[in-house]
Amino acid sequence: MVELPTELWFRIAQFVPDLDLFPLATVNRLFLDLVIDRRYRQLIIDDDQPGVLIQKLARIEQDPLVADRVRSLTVHPKAVRSACLKSAKGTKRRVRPLRNQHWPDAFRLRSERFPLEEDTELADKFLASLGYLHAIEEYAIEWQQGVEPERSFCLPLLSAIWPPLGQNLRVVKLDMMLSHLCDMVSPVTGLDRVQELSLHFTCNDGRFGPWGGPGYSAKQAFEQLAGFMNRLALSLQSLTLSSIGHLNFSWLYASLSYFPHLNYLALFVPCDPRHIVDPTGFHNFLSAHKDIAHFSFSPQYCCHQSSLGPEPQHGCASAEDWLNRAFGAITFQNLHSLELGLNILGSGGKRVMLPVPRVGSAARDVRSLVVLGCIISLDDLHVLLRPFSQAAATPRSFTLEVHVLDVTLLDLLANCLPGLETLDLTYRWIGTSGSTNVNKFTKNLRDKEYAAGRPCIGLFSDVLVKMMILVGLPNKPLPVVYPDCGSSVLPIHFVCTRLTFRIISSSEAGTFLVFSSDDFLL
Repeated sequence: MVELPTELWFRIAQFVPDLDLFPLATVNRLFLDLVIDRRYRQLIIDDDQPGVLIQKLARIEQDPLVADRVRSLTVHPKAVRSACLKSAKGTKRRVRPLRNQHWPDAFRLRSERFPLEEDTELADKFLASLGYLHAIEEYAIEWQQGVEPERSFCLPLLSAIWPPLGQNLRVVKLDMMLSHLCDMVSPVTGLDRVQELSLHFTCNDGRFGPWGGPGYSAKQAFEQLAGFMNRLALSLQSLTLSSIGHLNFSWLYASLSYFPHLNYLALFVPCDPRHIVDPTGFHNFLSAHKDIAHFSFSPQYCCHQSSLGPEPQHGCASAEDWLNRAFGAITFQNLHSLELGLNILGSGGKRVMLPVPRVGSAARDVRSLVVLGCIISLDDLHVLLRPFSQAAATPRSFTLEVHVLDVTLLDLLANCLPGLETLDLTYRWIGTSGSTNVNKFTKNLRDKEYAAGRPCIGLFSDVLVKMMILVGLPNKPLPVVYPDCGSSVLPIHFVCTRLTFRIISSSEAGTFLVFSSDDFLL
């Protein structure tokens, strides 16, 4: 065996597929230990069968080596409740008090007075088994559409999980309805080491009532959520917010504090005058964190109101006025990477929503630019790239997916991103017909000149292009013509493939992948 540092072997083994783990474990003790560590690194509680749940819990309790290897825990509270319901089915309903000390007092007192539908012994066993997991660093909850009957059991269950796990957690990922999320995290404390927080919440909850109507409690919910996030301020380095709910997110941003160590920020939430009615808090939040190194911004199209301007009674005269109040005087000086998302949910709004170019204008010296979503129109791409073409330093790396593949696309990229070094291009090719001679395509490139007198080939002489072709139908041959193989056809029997090609000079082209003009979706 080649003599390599143990750390390097560990790194190499991370890329071994799961199906090949068993043969790897037979090599030596080092790989055996590595395979066992990877096998039990993540524990997912998502099966609603009592026997399966009991088997998992028994393995944790009986084998300390297994329990010590678990680093990530994912809980589906709906599945745990279902297992407890099935376990209690067929038994006489009677009062069975909960014993675990971490249950909320009100729920424990209820179990002492009234019989519960769920098997309390199995629920206690579940919490007791989690107490054996001393090395948990990542905790995730997946409870997207929690109905009211689940609430009475699942919320106390989730509240009881935090105390034994919280002190060592570094990553927290919560995917829940907003009301459930806020009720759960409101009393949570002691998460002093959390560095990464990811929140995805849905808002289709009757407790909030109609938009702006009686009984509307979203303001209180957002204040509770912000209070939880603010308690993580001293350690938090990465924050992701994701939602498409029709709510006023002004209340959330207005309640957030400063996170001094924040390095990564991702916002996948509505960002328009109808969902951030007062942009003051949003502006203050971005301004306070203008030194972040990584920013992913994808304003979500919630409903038809996402494409409407502000209402006059809220203090903004127009959409431009709202944009100025939201993004005015903000400059991101230290961005290494920037991801900008397209509108892929709403047909009533623009593909490039208005806040996206404003974020591009606020970015300075971005090294890596990524477009999330597929570019259909070159006009949309031009709107998105215009702020970078006017910047002193343009991105060196650009990643995008397009429905367009012709000289005009390369022309636009060359003009807007003159400092480009790496282009990662995905071309979504819908169809199964066509191949073409590469000569016409490369001739168009050679004949194309810009104002500076540099031909297109020369402009892209140092650009490394990675191309992924997505074919519309699976398992169909993909006819391809390369300049170094004449008129031959190379069949590729994969749904998608990744190819790398480089334009070397004005007289010699590298490996190109081109299609007939009939396949271009312009």
